[in-house]
Formats: sequence, structure tokens, C-alpha cells
Amino acid sequence: MSIEAAKSVLESGPKKRPALRPLFVVGTICAAVFFGWVLWPSTQEEEAHDLSRADGRSRFCVTSYSKRQMPPNLTLRQRLFWLWMEYNRRRGKPLGTFSFPAASVRSCSIQGLLYQCMEVTGTRYLIAVEIVGTVDFGTTNVLTGGQWVQAFERAIESSKSVICYAYGKKRNLEDTLLVIHERPGLVKILPASKFADDQKAGLVRKAQR
Repeated sequence: MSIEAAKSVLESGPKKRPALRPLFVVGTICAAVFFGWVLWPSTQEEEAHDLSRADGRSRFCVTSYSKRQMPPNLTLRQRLFWLWMEYNRRRGKPLGTFSFPAASVRSCSIQGLLYQCMEVTGTRYLIAVEIVGTVDFGTTNVLTGGQWVQAFERAIESSKSVICYAYGKKRNLEDTLLVIHERPGLVKILPASKFADDQKAGLVRKAQR
């Protein structure tokens, strides 16, 4: 067989399947990672014994994001954008995207503003159920999101008299509050009078700043 004939036989043989396009492979991997971030449950959930007392009632009120339904009849592109926005909302937006105007000092709901703090930074707050009162809070200057959150946390810590409900005594008491940064993304708020007992029970860990 001549060299020309051999070449003809080789060229007429079965052709290899074309390799997958690199961009398609990269796009598939990115999509999988994205949906994993959006749908995978949070890793910052507290243990059950941290959230329940002996009588089965919660020890803390845990700030959480409200669940929203995806609008119907969205295109694929719009669905992906909506999921991306939900991911940003649940994980916390960059601090620089928020701005808070100056406001006069007034009585503010602790739970209500801590939910708002979570929307700004993504930090989850565990608020002791004994806390039922309010704190005085206001600002004299326009603040970024991070500055506003820090200012409200300082207002909680510096308040000298907050109404708390003592379940054992079944009556209201006045107490000061502690803001305990246990780890990045998790803060516990509790009456100062409960700190020693909660720490002994393993419900409050060493604060981290």
C-alpha cells in the first residue's frame, strides 16, 4: 500500500467527537456554585439546647429574613437575577450601600431595630426573651450602615434601665443589657443579671470582637 493510500484510509476513519466548549463548562460550574449558595441552608444555626429552656420555650428570639415568593412568569434571566438579589438580601449587602439620616433621640424597639441591623450587615442577633423594653436612640449625623449598626449596639449597652420580664418571679424588672459578639455573624443580647447563669450553662460563649 502506498503512502498516499494509507493517508486516505486514516483520514476516512471515524472522527473524534468535538470537545466540550470551555465556556460552557465554566458556565455550568458557576451556575452550580451559585445555586448551591442560594439554596444551601445556613451554617450559622444555633444548637437546639441554646434556643430552648427546660419548659420547651425559646431562650432567644432569633432575627431572620422574611421568606418571599418569586414573582410568576419571569424569564430565565429574570429568575436568576431575582435569586441573586435574594442571596444578597439574606447574606447582607455591602455596608456602603446604606445611609441613615440624622434622627432625634426617641424610644425604639430593640427587636425591631436589630432586625434592621441584620438587613444591613447580615449579622444574626439572638435576643433573650426576657427583654421586653425599649431603648432611647438617635443620631446627630448622617451615618453609613456600619456606623448606624455600631451606634445602635452602643445605645443598647449604655442604656441604664431596660424593662425585662423575670420568668422565675413572674414580674417585670429593670436591668442593663449586654451585647456579646460570640463570633463573626452572630451576636447575643441578654440582661446583665443572666450572664453568669447563661455562661455556666454554656449558652453564652466568650465574646469575640
